[in-house]
Amino acid sequence: MADSLPGNNQTLVPDEGPISRPTSRASTIGWKQGSTNGDNTEAMDLDDTVVTTPNAQSKDGEIGSLEAIEPEGVQGNDTQEELIMKLFDMVQGVTAEELALKQLQITNAICRLKELQDQQPPRVSFSPAMANSSRERLEATLIYLTSELTAIPPANWTAYKKKLIKFSESEPVLNMNFPQRLYKVVDIIYLPEEMDAIPKEEFERMHSVARICAAAAQAMGPDGESVEALAEKWVSAKMQDLKFLKKMFRSMRGICKASTPERTEMSLETQA
Repeated sequence: MADSLPGNNQTLVPDEGPISRPTSRASTIGWKQGSTNGDNTEAMDLDDTVVTTPNAQSKDGEIGSLEAIEPEGVQGNDTQEELIMKLFDMVQGVTAEELALKQLQITNAICRLKELQDQQPPRVSFSPAMANSSRERLEATLIYLTSELTAIPPANWTAYKKKLIKFSESEPVLNMNFPQRLYKVVDIIYLPEEMDAIPKEEFERMHSVARICAAAAQAMGPDGESVEALAEKWVSAKMQDLKFLKKMFRSMRGICKASTPERTEMSLETQA
């Protein structure tokens, strides 16, 4: 019995080692699994951070090297062309990781480009129906200008009308405001008439030409455009210019008459 007890004790002692070893291995495995899960969790956090906050990754100086190759940032005074070029540089030849890091910068550039585009006036697309409508409005307006049109020589008006119709059917007229259309109409009608009428001092003729130009430019505008006050202001300014020219011509004639010595008329008897 005494021998068996020590033997049993001896058998128990070695058994304690194997029993404790599985426990140690299990805890080691559990620690390793926990470490592995922790690494995965950390990796997932980093992945999430890459998507939402590009500057969160900072392992081994990777961000510093990527930032060094990033193009110049978006400036407040960049034009649309410059922003487009910068966007092209941001996405050209980059990897998926670099693209994720530049996500915030790309978004800012796109938002700035959209803001600049919204500030531009809306551009009307060309369509034959709209051009025909502009021409119809012009021709309808000219019908009510019969008295003014009689001041222009018929041959001259035939040439002017042909150019006006062509202009009303063109694409640029659809995107012009009233001053731009008026500038073009003045170039077609007013300037040639001015070269012909002013030397002859036909100022009433030029009054009619000014009214025709304002009415034609107004007629070719889009529906709903209200420029009556602006048109009247321009006509009034032209009237003042013509009034000044009329006074100037009168003064020039007076000066010439005063500087010319009077010639005495000799009677027939004296001449004989």
